[in-house]
Amino acid sequence: MCGKRIDYQEYNSELAEKMKAIIDAGSTNKVLVCLPDVFKDLGRYRLPVQLWWREHLIAYRDFYSGISSENLYGSTFISRPYMDVKKSNARTLAELDFLKLKCIWKNKDILIVEGKYSRSGVGNDLFDGARSVSRIICPSKNAFNSYEEIKTCIKKYGPGKLVLLMLGPTAKVLAYELSAEGFTAIDLGHIDSEYEWYKMGVKKKTKLSGKHTAEWNTDDGVGEINDEKYTAQIVCDLSR
Repeated sequence: MCGKRIDYQEYNSELAEKMKAIIDAGSTNKVLVCLPDVFKDLGRYRLPVQLWWREHLIAYRDFYSGISSENLYGSTFISRPYMDVKKSNARTLAELDFLKLKCIWKNKDILIVEGKYSRSGVGNDLFDGARSVSRIICPSKNAFNSYEEIKTCIKKYGPGKLVLLMLGPTAKVLAYELSAEGFTAIDLGHIDSEYEWYKMGVKKKTKLSGKHTAEWNTDDGVGEINDEKYTAQIVCDLSR
């Protein structure tokens, strides 16, 4: 939205305009638009995290000052309940948050829309409570370039399912536009890495084996996957 690229998405003016329009519109009775909950109190976060956000808020002050205070926003940290929280109570709070999150898809048919190396829920029990799991596999970089193809696949395989999106900035636009078309969709990027770190009990962001790790954006050495259960869940592969 500020004219810069990120590691896994080249700058795209259309994507930037769509995201800015979502922020400006705020939440409605059909969609909850979220921002980081860092504007009033950073006390729940680790000191390095507090420092990072203070610098960020200064650097992007002009951008944030343009967001209407009349709009309602939720918290983007729904998918980051563990690693950045003060370690004195991080595991206890994260346990409660993950239990609540799992209730969202318990006994539901879910459609996961993710990058090629994300492999969300593979090797852990994050989505074990779902009635069924299907997957659309998307490019690991510059996913917005395939936006229409991804959306077409979701509209084909997503009716009647809870759509969980792990696809960077593209996920935000998908969730917003799909909500207007009657789908229930949630952007949950980084949820798998957070859950893995929580299960491991680690105190710093640790590279995961065999899948994408949040903020290790090159995916070096991830490699292919040989998992029959995962492969059987794929209904559409746009990553080739």
